[in-house]
Amino acid sequence: PAPAPDTPPRKTRLLAALCYLNVLILIPACCKQRHDAFVKFHLNQGLVVLALATVCACVGFLPHCSELGLTLTLLVDALSLVGLVQTLRGLQTPLPLIWRITKSFHPFT
Repeated sequence: PAPAPDTPPRKTRLLAALCYLNVLILIPACCKQRHDAFVKFHLNQGLVVLALATVCACVGFLPHCSELGLTLTLLVDALSLVGLVQTLRGLQTPLPLIWRITKSFHPFT
């Protein structure tokens, strides 16, 4: 089946999907496709997800907080998976729970 007419090209969707794979966010951030509105949207969300994952990993190293850190990391991983699936489907919807952060924090403008 042919993709919908408003669906971004395959290369754009794949670059946007990299935004949710931790350090691989550097690939779309450094290529010329970062100026595309679809990639910019997912770069901003992916950056917030990466920051949350880093904070959750740090919480896991605190004494008596390893289980809390693991639980928070799993929640952030679930958000990352949702974002990954959305990009591959060509959707540009805000991720639950972090849309307010992404709305005020968008370095890739």
